Amino acid sequence: MLKVLRDNLKYLSWILWVVILIFIAFVFVDFGGGLSGGSGGRSAAATVGGEEISYTDFQREYRRLEGQYRQAFGENFTPEMAEQMQLPLRALDRLVDERLLLGEAEDRGIQASDAEVRETILEIPGMKDAAGGFVGQPTYERFVRANGYSVRDFEHAMRKEIQLAKLNAIFSASIMVTDADVEKSYRDQAERAAIRYLVLPPGKYQSEAQVLPAEIASYFDAHKEEFRLPQQRVVNYLLVDTVRTRAKMTFEKADLEAYYNAHLADWKQEEQVRARHILLKVDDRRSASQAESAITELKSRVEAGEEFAELATALSDDPASKPRGGDLGFFGRGRMLKEFEDAAFQAKPKTLVGPLRTSFGFHLLEVLERREAGQRPFSEVEGQVRTKLAADRADAAAEVRATELVAKIEQEKLSGEEAWKALADNDVVTFLTTPPFGREESVPGVGRGTPFSSSAFALEPGKHSTPVKIARGFAILELKEERPPRTPELSEVEGRVRQAAIRDKSQQLALARLSRGRADLASGETFDDLARELEVEAKDGGEFGRDGSVTGLGNAPEVIAAALAARPGEIGGPVLAAQGAVLFEVTSRKSFDPMAFLAEKQATRESLERNEVNRLLSSLVEQRKRELKVKYDRPLLEQFGLLGDEAQGS
Repeated sequence: MLKVLRDNLKYLSWILWVVILIFIAFVFVDFGGGLSGGSGGRSAAATVGGEEISYTDFQREYRRLEGQYRQAFGENFTPEMAEQMQLPLRALDRLVDERLLLGEAEDRGIQASDAEVRETILEIPGMKDAAGGFVGQPTYERFVRANGYSVRDFEHAMRKEIQLAKLNAIFSASIMVTDADVEKSYRDQAERAAIRYLVLPPGKYQSEAQVLPAEIASYFDAHKEEFRLPQQRVVNYLLVDTVRTRAKMTFEKADLEAYYNAHLADWKQEEQVRARHILLKVDDRRSASQAESAITELKSRVEAGEEFAELATALSDDPASKPRGGDLGFFGRGRMLKEFEDAAFQAKPKTLVGPLRTSFGFHLLEVLERREAGQRPFSEVEGQVRTKLAADRADAAAEVRATELVAKIEQEKLSGEEAWKALADNDVVTFLTTPPFGREESVPGVGRGTPFSSSAFALEPGKHSTPVKIARGFAILELKEERPPRTPELSEVEGRVRQAAIRDKSQQLALARLSRGRADLASGETFDDLARELEVEAKDGGEFGRDGSVTGLGNAPEVIAAALAARPGEIGGPVLAAQGAVLFEVTSRKSFDPMAFLAEKQATRESLERNEVNRLLSSLVEQRKRELKVKYDRPLLEQFGLLGDEAQGS
């Protein structure tokens, strides 16, 4: 039996390896500091078909998993990495998956005898003495305790692993991987190419690719299915406009003062200075000594009476402040280069500072005004307070207005365009009708993929929605028309068809130009000469395999397939990629080696079998999760910030 287990251990998925791997370590280190709070009195971390997974098991699995990653990443493993990888959820998922697979094993009558458990424990490194016998009960118990188990729990865990290994063996026996599958997999990994390439984007020929009405009609006839319209809806809606609501709001001064006093932190002012400067860069046109000398001269000119702003406008190398006479406006600490900031905050208003050296060059600096840190008085910010208070209250006011409209619609049973138009005041409340739109299409004035669209497609005829928040305010929807999926008339999609026809013609022109370029290469022109002639850059695509990507082109299957079909030095293409028409030169090529394949054939077969077993096990686990309604403990998920799509049945 142990031989069968050993033969099939290679098929264990990563879900099943975790317990076995940790047993190899003789000393267990407690890495689970983040779990020290315990269960807080809760009984189960998760339930699987009514069977509980305890917090003790979860804590042990979390520590074990964290230990694995800490061992793998060393000092690079940080709490931030653990959070990003969602290790608590992974630990819980592993336990749930294990419990589901054990249930499957038990349903199939798979058991592990005491003898099998004993023999498996003896296979653990360190469990046999020099003579090959058992190391003894004291050493064994010390090992078990070091791994955080009691003897009973440890042997129970080993029993589970044997059951899982037997289940794996059953799935492995059902896998059939053909020699053709093995060879294809090996070829896909072994065959590689490297290329240099150039791209002609279709936009380069767009001005030459204008299309006539007859060409548009011909393109549409040949590509009608590409323009097939999805299910569409037309919606009438009342919009309560938040911006217009805000504009209508008025406040007594007492309201403004009360808001100001309740939000004093919003009106605190940091220490600020307003300064202007002249910058002379140090570059290939001007050395450091030349720049410093020129700034010193400019300082003397300002001190002699010349206008700082005029000199800055004429001579400064700072394009942002130059049009404003070098004025940088008010700024606080942490906004400028440290040496510039230190000089500005140390200077008194109306004093010149310079020459001042920074990484940009040499500056002449003048501080114009200073604002001390502190609370800005109400009189200074009254306008800002009014704007902020209106913004804070406008959303709530608009939602109240929308809710009142819904109540009126329901009480008076109002339906249809005329009745809804009568509810609009054409100021804060407007009546609007959408053009036909699909579930994934953009709605003019609303956007794509918003609650507006989902509400529109949830509506039944004759029904209205509750207030729906959109960017412009709150909308109340009523279904006007529903259109089934259909092939449109050309007149309905002519703009889209024209753009597609122009794009297609541009692509064909780019392909034709590269075809002529390929002929020039055959006549002796170099690849770099052709790139210069076409005013594009010849780029290095790096090395890639069949499932890889080309540097600068990404996933470009047509280019990759053509390159892997060519020999070193050959010119390939032109072919179309997402970025445009591509012509390439194969710079190196690694081909299928039959002898190397023979050496790797068995390992490749085992990898394919292992992947297929894992796929079957994953499919089984997902099916059982749905059937048994797996529940994760909500407080636990909240503790680790894991609520969301990951919170499965919680």
